[in-house]
Amino acid sequence: MTNFSLHQRAINSTDRYFYIWAIFLPINSYVLLPSIQGTTIGFLMAFLSIILSPLLAKYVKDVLRFFYTLAAILMIYLFVILTSQLSLAFSPTIDFSNVILIDPDDSKYLFKSSLFTQSLYMVAAFATFTYVRVFYKENWNKYIFIGGAILAIYGLYEVLFFMITGTSGDFLTNRTFGDGNVRGSAFQKMQLGGLTIMRLKSLTGEPSMYAFTIIPFFAYAAFYLKWKKTSVLLLISLCLSTSSTFIVGLIIMLVLGIRKVMRSYMAIYLALWGIILAFIFMGPAKIYETASAIFLDKIMMKDISGSVRITNFLNHMDFYGDLPFLNKLFGVGFGYIRSTDMFSTLFVNTGFVGFLIFSGLFAYPLIKLGKDKQAKVLKLILLTIYLSMMIAVPEYSYLSTWLFLGIAYNKIYREKLQRQAILKERRIALREKQAV
Repeated sequence: MTNFSLHQRAINSTDRYFYIWAIFLPINSYVLLPSIQGTTIGFLMAFLSIILSPLLAKYVKDVLRFFYTLAAILMIYLFVILTSQLSLAFSPTIDFSNVILIDPDDSKYLFKSSLFTQSLYMVAAFATFTYVRVFYKENWNKYIFIGGAILAIYGLYEVLFFMITGTSGDFLTNRTFGDGNVRGSAFQKMQLGGLTIMRLKSLTGEPSMYAFTIIPFFAYAAFYLKWKKTSVLLLISLCLSTSSTFIVGLIIMLVLGIRKVMRSYMAIYLALWGIILAFIFMGPAKIYETASAIFLDKIMMKDISGSVRITNFLNHMDFYGDLPFLNKLFGVGFGYIRSTDMFSTLFVNTGFVGFLIFSGLFAYPLIKLGKDKQAKVLKLILLTIYLSMMIAVPEYSYLSTWLFLGIAYNKIYREKLQRQAILKERRIALREKQAV
């Protein structure tokens, strides 16, 4: 067994720290300090990882990799921030009245307060990505999915509580936004025929954010780990979110060819049984009514959510189109505005350059990852996350995104080490052969 393999199997303090972190990582609506919005346990442990990594890591080379990686990301991020502010300073005064500002009460033009608050969230996201990229091991998976399962089970409890009592059973959410008047987790109901159901959202911001968080967990469990019970639990919870984000994610995975690429029967098996049961219990008319309420109305702009998303996208892209050239390149400032999709949010905030950098972060693993099962699943997950964000999710600091990005980059590094080890063995064998 190579030293590389031993290093991968050994459990050390960096692993144990993440075991705890992973359980809380996907939770976004519970904070330790209600007066401070960003104090989720996942964010706080991300910040602490920067301080603790030198103490937890077994090898100095891993500590150096951690800080080199984090420093490189922060330098790129500072470049994006500073260029956007410089371009804003040298441009004619821009009217922000037709876009959605994160902090509409902030009258400052340069370095708005939201730039700093959103940057703190990004630092936590970068720290999560860096920690996972450097220290991830396969034995983390159990704990990663404990966190995902807890989120799903709590969401199922909420749905069941509503069915019994007709009220919300969420007793953990305490996060608020704005002046403290906006609750950090939206309670939403949906009318399906004569039945009123609660849309599953668990300890995330809303049903669409639950779907965005859990889809990667589902794909990794179903198509790579082949954990059937976990996959079914996550899939049921995703269906109960009745979120178009989940539908979009499923369509993306199907278009990318789950059956062909993953050689997995689970998605098709579950989908077929879902269709059969739907026809038995609901009938074709009810199926169409349900699909219309969840998804079709959004596309056709009959649904308020879908109409608002399309309108916001068009408004923000019109705003971007009218910006001076420098702002088209570098944006108006990270964290300034928040549309209802990542595409227009990125273009306005960080410009074409920022959009390319962000997109490159996802594109690199698609190019560099190999062709084994894990690599293929990670490519599928990253494509699904990226396209879902561009279409419907303007959330760049949900730690689940950076968790799977980190796993992908860790996989690239491990593949590199394996190639180097193979080349080294071949050189040694060649020398021995020549010596004989």
